[in-house]
Amino acid sequence: MAVSGVTTASTTTGGLTQPENAVGKKDLKKDDFMKLFITQLQYQDPMKPMDSYQMASQLAEFSNMEATTKMSDNMEKLLGYQTSQNNLQMMSLLGNDVQVMGNGLGVVNGQVSATEFVLKQAPSDVLHVTVYDASNLPVWQEDIAADGAGTYELGWDGKNANGKQVTDGLYHYEVEAASAAGETLDVGYRSTGKVTDITFNNGNAMLTVDGLIQAGVSDVVKVK
Repeated sequence: MAVSGVTTASTTTGGLTQPENAVGKKDLKKDDFMKLFITQLQYQDPMKPMDSYQMASQLAEFSNMEATTKMSDNMEKLLGYQTSQNNLQMMSLLGNDVQVMGNGLGVVNGQVSATEFVLKQAPSDVLHVTVYDASNLPVWQEDIAADGAGTYELGWDGKNANGKQVTDGLYHYEVEAASAAGETLDVGYRSTGKVTDITFNNGNAMLTVDGLIQAGVSDVVKVK
C-alpha cells in the first residue's frame, strides 16, 4: 500500500524557506530590526549584493524606529513626572475646605455637611427634597418654595421625619423639580466639607471629604 508523504506549505523569503504556519512577532523592536538586517547581509547572494540605495533605505527606517522609540520613552517619563507633581499638589488640600460636585451628605457628630443645589431654569411652585440613608431609605422629606433659577441651600438639620437625630454616616439627597410646563429639570449638586484623606489609585487621586464623601479631583469646584 502506497503511503503518501505529508507536506507543509511554505514560503520563501530572502532565500530562506519558512513554513506557512510559523509563529512570529507582530511588532518588531529595534533589536529585532537590527538582527534581521544583519542576517540579511550574511545570507545575501554574493553575486547580487544589496545595492547602496536599498541599504541606505533600510538604515533610514532603523534610524526612524530608534528615534520614535526614544521619543515614546521620554513621553512616558514626562507623564510620570507630571503625575507625581500633580499628586504632590493634591496633598496640599488636606485639612482644607473644598466644594465638590455630588449629592453626598456627611453627618459627623450630628453636624451635616454644607450642601447646595443649582437650578439653571426656573421651577414651578415647589421643590420636593428627600434625604436617603446608606441603604437608600428615605429619612427626611420637605417641600421647598421655588424662587426661580439659581442656587439653593439644603436646610436639613440632621433629624429624621420623627424629629430624632440620625446616626453619623453617609447620606445623599435628591431634588425633584419641574418647569411650569411640567418638564423635569436638571439639578446640579454641590457639597462642602474638609478634606480628611487622599488616596492614589493608578496615579489618580481620590479625596475623602468630612471622612465620608468620596470625590475625584475633577469633581472639585472650589477650594476655600
